[in-house]
Amino acid sequence: MNFRSFKEKVKKYPLFGSDLLDMLSSSPQALRNQINRWKKMGLITNLKRGLYALALAERSTGLSKYFLANNLYPPSYISLESALSYYKLIPEKVISLTSVTPRKTKTFKNEFGVFSYKKLKTNLIFGFHEETDEFGFKFMIADPEKSLLDYLYLNLGAVKENSKDYFKASLRLQNRGQLDKNKIRRYARHFGISKLNRLVESL
Repeated sequence: MNFRSFKEKVKKYPLFGSDLLDMLSSSPQALRNQINRWKKMGLITNLKRGLYALALAERSTGLSKYFLANNLYPPSYISLESALSYYKLIPEKVISLTSVTPRKTKTFKNEFGVFSYKKLKTNLIFGFHEETDEFGFKFMIADPEKSLLDYLYLNLGAVKENSKDYFKASLRLQNRGQLDKNKIRRYARHFGISKLNRLVESL
C-alpha cells in the first residue's frame, strides 16, 4: 500500500492505532513497517506507542491538546491546573496538559507537548462533562468545582488548614464567583476528608 492509498483510508480518523491498522491490510506487519518509514519521512506523527496521527501537512483538520489528552490515556478527563486555567480560575497558562485517571500516574511526551495524568481512586472519578474543541471533536473535562477539588485533594499536604492565603497567594485563585458553592460542598463530601471540607468553607 502506498501512502496516498493509506491516507485516503485513514483521513476520516483523527487518530489511528493498531486495531485500525490490522483492519486495513491483509499483512499488518508489512503495514507497520511502512508506518515506520512514513514516520521517518515526516508523513505520520507518533503520539505514543501504537497510536498515530497524520502529520499536520497531511491532515484536513487540526487536533487540540484537549482531545489528544483524553485519547492518549483513557479513561481520563482534563482537570487540575489545565482545567483551572481553561476556566480562567488561575491566571497562569499551563505548560503540560493535566488530567486525572483511575489508572496509574503517567506522563507522555510528543510533538504536541507534555501530557500528565494523576491517579484518583475510582470512586472519585466524577464531576466531569463533555465539551467540543475548536475542530469539532469531543473531550471530557472536570466541572470548575471538581477541577479545584481534584487539585486540592492531590496537594492536600501542602495546604495549610483553613488557609485563605493559599487560595490567594499560592494557587492565585481568581473569578471565584463562577464556582457554585453548593455544588463544591456536595462534591467535597464525596472525598470524605474533613480538611478538604473545611478548605471549601474558607473559599
